[in-house]
Amino acid sequence: MATANPEDVLIDPQTLPWIPMGGPGLFFRLLRLSPETGQFTIFIKLEAGASFAPHKHLGAADFFVLSGALRYRAGTARAGFWGYEPLGVFHQETNAEEETVLLYNGYGGVAFTATDGAVVGILDWEWIRDAAAAHAREARPAA
Repeated sequence: MATANPEDVLIDPQTLPWIPMGGPGLFFRLLRLSPETGQFTIFIKLEAGASFAPHKHLGAADFFVLSGALRYRAGTARAGFWGYEPLGVFHQETNAEEETVLLYNGYGGVAFTATDGAVVGILDWEWIRDAAAAHAREARPAA
């Protein structure tokens, strides 16, 4: 049953922690997860020289570069650029030569692969939820 008047969400992202994303120099800030649809919205930060492993999109995604520049299959997305990545697209290499921050909307997961194409990890709403919860537990002061 739908709520009569659902709650709005308003977040100051600057108050959110950067959470390690599983690779060197990769971090995220969690804005929104939707268990009902699998969608998620995060800020992603790549430190200078950081890169994503080869990956296939299991759902479409779009992103907006806030600072820096992201190099990938379609070219170089600089601050102010918006990009769309369709379901099924494969990216061999995605990297940042300078610190780069982007707003990322995932409409499904991303499967990271080894050089032989074997899936070695999946980034989806559940992984993000679990990483954020683990980070929060580690950040709590010992009682």
